[in-house]
Amino acid sequence: MTFNPDIQYRCTIIRGKSISRMDDYLPIYAEILNEICPIPAKQFDETFDKKLSHYIKDDNKTIKNHRTENVDKLLGMYFEKDGIIYISDRTKKFLEDNDQPAFFKSVCFKFQQPNGSQKINTTAEKVNQNIRFKPYHFILFLLKLAATKSVVLTKDEVAYYVLNALQVLQGNVSAEEVLKTILVDRTKKVHKKVETPGKAYSYSFQHINEQFDYLELANLIRKDGKSIWLNSRETSSIDLFISDLSKPLAIDYSKYDFEEKGIGKTIEIEWQEYFGAISDKESCAFATNILSLETSLPTDVSPKVPTVSTIEIGDEGENFVLQIERDLVRAFNPRLVNKVNFHGKQRGLGYDITSIEASRNTKYPEYLRYIEVKATKRVHPPDFTDTLDTINLTRNEWVAAEQQSNHFYIYRIYFTSKGTFINIIKDPVKKNDDGLLYATPTIYRLEFGEKAVDEKLKFA
Repeated sequence: MTFNPDIQYRCTIIRGKSISRMDDYLPIYAEILNEICPIPAKQFDETFDKKLSHYIKDDNKTIKNHRTENVDKLLGMYFEKDGIIYISDRTKKFLEDNDQPAFFKSVCFKFQQPNGSQKINTTAEKVNQNIRFKPYHFILFLLKLAATKSVVLTKDEVAYYVLNALQVLQGNVSAEEVLKTILVDRTKKVHKKVETPGKAYSYSFQHINEQFDYLELANLIRKDGKSIWLNSRETSSIDLFISDLSKPLAIDYSKYDFEEKGIGKTIEIEWQEYFGAISDKESCAFATNILSLETSLPTDVSPKVPTVSTIEIGDEGENFVLQIERDLVRAFNPRLVNKVNFHGKQRGLGYDITSIEASRNTKYPEYLRYIEVKATKRVHPPDFTDTLDTINLTRNEWVAAEQQSNHFYIYRIYFTSKGTFINIIKDPVKKNDDGLLYATPTIYRLEFGEKAVDEKLKFA
């Protein structure tokens, strides 16, 4: 088939709510789900929305859109089975490792066109158009081919020749053919752009821009106002995407009778269960190395760092704080460096590091600091001017905070592509008492005796 990119088709995705803030919202979504799930589907909407409104101050319609668009359809953070809402594997993994780019890698890896996140008539239309496409896989392969030729593609080119080109969407054109066509058109000074007569720019291009945003949140690409290129420090993840490109779509929607009663709900539930799942292979390949978050330029075509982290994110955060504390104390008085110690492997203490005040307290420089480290990886720097961050403390950590009070500190670390940011919280127990933060018990220990038992069963 001769590739004709001028055969255009507007292949949309669900538009996300405030995608520019997705890094800030993801931990909130996950913690709410962790708190309320499993939960009957009939209770889920109201319960989730009520809790989210505590974190995000917005109108009811916007809160609902966060749930229906972001949490459900775009991010696959939960699924419904037998009338019960459960947390997806992807969300469980994020709650364990706080690796936000890995979460978004999984989102991109499982996505396909057509899919079960859109209205039934939209899905049916894509099936009728014979669309069979893995957009993120194809884009990464195309960018890798371009990089080998020292070519930097523009957003307009990827949009027109890939995401809006019907023959590509139908799986009938290879990435090699697309790149060749782009380069031929460049030599002819031909510049093509996705446009819809009579429609605003956002109608034609916003859903395409958001697909670039998801690849950036996954730490797989870098982009500026005009161009898009691979993050060469994510070779392992990128190679997994490329190796999966030629495999059939996970869900073949041509098998469905779209006239069947209730088919929309059937498709939605099947998609939820598939989309939020994550394999062990993906889990390993998608782990984000801190150094891979550094800025990658279009000229960086070779990997600079190991692509899979060899230590847990908690250890990375602790090591980072340990080093900055030692540097600070050393600058104050080299003889006091031995007062900075790591305790993270000692169970039950409730803190990771002890340091001293040093230059931060001229009157009592040798007073101890008890430091609990909470780290996360994300592409964008944090912005909590109009929302809240959320972390979990164990019972031991909270007891330590009570005991050490004014000398207890939480170091909240954000490893990002723009650098490492630390928010330091002193004496969280007092701040909770003063209403400056909110500590909510999420685990209940039940102790019961004979009087509390209603029924006893015994089996041989």
